[in-house]
Amino acid sequence: MRTPTTSNTADPTRRHANGSRKKVGHVGLIDIYSNPTQVFRGSRMPQQIPSRTRIVVVGGGIVGCSIAYHLTKVGISDVVLLERKRLTSGTTWHAAGLVGQMRPSKNQTQLQRYGVRLFKSLEDETGQSAGVRQSGGISVALDEARFEILRRAVSFAQHLGMADARIISRDELGGLWPPLNLEGIVGASYVPSNVQINPVDATLALAKGARMGGAQIFENTKVSRILTAERKVIGVETDAGAIQADTIVLACGMWTRTLAAQCNVTVPLHAAEHFYLVTEPIPDLPKLPSILLYEERAYYKEDAGKLLIGAFESTAVPWATHGIPEDSEFETLPTDYDRYSDFLETASERIPLLKRTGIQTFFIGPESFTPDGRALMGEAPELCNLFICAGFNSTGIMSSPGAGKVMAEWIRNAAPPFGIFAQDVRRMMPFQRTRRYLYDRTTESLGLLMDMPWPTREMRTARGVRRFPLHRELIDAGAYMGERFGWEMPLFYMPRSGSVTIRPKLGHQDWYPRAREECCATRDAVAFYDETSLAKILVQGPGACRALNWISANNVDVPIGRVVYTQWLNTRGGIEADLTINRLAEEAFLVVTTPASQVRDIDWLRRHSPEDPHFTFTDVTNGYAMFGVMGPKSRELLQGLTDSNLSNDAVPFATSREIDLGYALVRATRLTYVGELGYELLVPTEFAAHVYEQLMVAGASFGIRHAGLYALSACRIERAYRHLGHDITEDDTPLEAGLGFAVAWDKPGGFLGRDSLLRQRERKSLTDRLVQVRLRDCSGTAPILEHNEPVWRDNVRVGAVTSGGWGFRIEASLGMAYLHNSDGISTDWITDGHYEVEVAMERYPAEVQLRPFYDPAGERIRM
Repeated sequence: MRTPTTSNTADPTRRHANGSRKKVGHVGLIDIYSNPTQVFRGSRMPQQIPSRTRIVVVGGGIVGCSIAYHLTKVGISDVVLLERKRLTSGTTWHAAGLVGQMRPSKNQTQLQRYGVRLFKSLEDETGQSAGVRQSGGISVALDEARFEILRRAVSFAQHLGMADARIISRDELGGLWPPLNLEGIVGASYVPSNVQINPVDATLALAKGARMGGAQIFENTKVSRILTAERKVIGVETDAGAIQADTIVLACGMWTRTLAAQCNVTVPLHAAEHFYLVTEPIPDLPKLPSILLYEERAYYKEDAGKLLIGAFESTAVPWATHGIPEDSEFETLPTDYDRYSDFLETASERIPLLKRTGIQTFFIGPESFTPDGRALMGEAPELCNLFICAGFNSTGIMSSPGAGKVMAEWIRNAAPPFGIFAQDVRRMMPFQRTRRYLYDRTTESLGLLMDMPWPTREMRTARGVRRFPLHRELIDAGAYMGERFGWEMPLFYMPRSGSVTIRPKLGHQDWYPRAREECCATRDAVAFYDETSLAKILVQGPGACRALNWISANNVDVPIGRVVYTQWLNTRGGIEADLTINRLAEEAFLVVTTPASQVRDIDWLRRHSPEDPHFTFTDVTNGYAMFGVMGPKSRELLQGLTDSNLSNDAVPFATSREIDLGYALVRATRLTYVGELGYELLVPTEFAAHVYEQLMVAGASFGIRHAGLYALSACRIERAYRHLGHDITEDDTPLEAGLGFAVAWDKPGGFLGRDSLLRQRERKSLTDRLVQVRLRDCSGTAPILEHNEPVWRDNVRVGAVTSGGWGFRIEASLGMAYLHNSDGISTDWITDGHYEVEVAMERYPAEVQLRPFYDPAGERIRM
């Protein structure tokens, strides 16, 4: 490929990551973007702004304009949008404008499909075109593993109603994309209804629609500070004066983290360099679908007779780590041909005509990325009425309509319209906003868009942040570590002698023999699980019981020493939290929840408890280790280390006692997440090593074995224990999830969400129900159920798998799935059907039942 032959110079000075200034060409994206200063005219001085409004949206990119537009659509016209420079001048102006629809969840897919419809309708509504062209979208597989991922994605898309999504052959691919060299291509997926848009035009259309609905938009108006009082926002301070407001929405892309951090709000994102080039005009170039080649980390888009070629590197370059330059606007970064030479060579081999085509624009610009590659949305847990909508990881254009719609409805109703668990800003921990963590993680997170989504993929960067008290001891025992929410966690344990090769792949994994041994030890003897990552919240005071009883579906007003399994529900009856509550004393309770929900559940407790000043809550996660001692020999092992009576009569299931263990005092709770007799030991951190040593020495004669997260997950699948975020979400009720036993319908005072649950219970029957699924093929070649595999009943799609895996105690591929029947789901309806599960577009016979496949009566946990 020949180097650029033209360059624009709208603003020849640009500040770069190290703070220096350098002359570079101001390059843009295909024609309309070549000189963005011509698109936006008007005064550079701050404009007269109102002193009071209901809602302030900060950020004039496509996401911010979409939020303002959708707020007017839900009946809120008292909206002010503030943009520090000019509309689209952050990231939007240089985006590629691809709008795909296949996403990893039902809600995300429906929002993407809504986005396509909205972009197509904007011109009729506003008179401003969004530059929509229905180009279609192709994803290419260069190996069998990627091809399986594509087939799985198409299976799920078709289940969700995307009838045009399909797998295409090499020959069909060649017909759709004649310039493409087909060498090495295994297959591809194709969605003809995907579109591409002009991001600037689409943003202006949304902005015009917002103005038509009554919103006010002010450019060249910088927000310098969020104004707060008593843990809620009261307005913003700008260079044109202060605005009082009831609600603030931060949708300002890579500026969001710094602005939020001024009021101690955690928004972990960081800018990184993103590259693309635009060719010179190519004679006779046909209209082409957009195309992704993941293994070559490339995407291609035809527009106006040229090709745009972009890349997502496996190791990215973070930008402006010490702060975004004050004058940053329509930012371009220095060209680096050497850095991209290998990529350009690969692109020329894949599309041979590029070898004789010149480069018109070579562009590097900043975009923001989050630690896990998912967007940050929702109300900030630190401040009431401060909403975040940022960090879209190069998917902001395609995500903007859905994000705007969700945020507008969330603000109007004080609750999201449906579950966004994977994008919830409350999943993030405060340490994740630190500069060094984000710098290191961003080098990897940019590449997630193109990386192979191996089912056991682990992040490589910014590791070792949170460590168990026994971190070194577990590594010495052979722990193979993974990372969850900053915690270093044992996934499985390697043999003490020899080595095991762990290769990333689909299907049956190299670590299965290790996990199988750990599961069998859990079933036959005793296993040690370090569960320290579980979040622990101490709730105390005379009002503690009343507060917890209101937000809990179950009754927590139980005798001291009882443990209550419960859900916290929203007003729709959907499940917001799944946890246990241990009554320690008359006025003291310990809430134990998942590490993913640590911030989220504390926020829910704070916001939804009755207004009672007579209780406090404290996050004590870091003060305690938690050990799971699980298996039929667990009682005998522990009894030899304590003077306390651990008999079934003294400590029955779902009870808790403080006991001596060696020289320490610990709390032993009779619970399990693996489906066996077992105890969770709550150990003050300073005693963790001592208790561990006692367990290992005494446990040797019982065959104790270390077990990791993969064994825990396999056991819980067999026993059908639900996983929050997969099997139970904000959209699923306890009745649909088979958790009605954890609902105290008639407890005094009721509970949040009760009215919705009662209405559901009064209906003739449920239309959705969580069931257990097992493939009939139990051979070593059986496919592994993971997530989103469609379930067929009598040749009709009726649901999809929510989570799955291999069950080592029963040697089968298992999962859970919600089935749907508009006429209602009964036990007879379930048992009368013939079932298949579709994995990568092939169907496999399956068994479906309501009860777990392992120990369906739960006899083993009550031994």
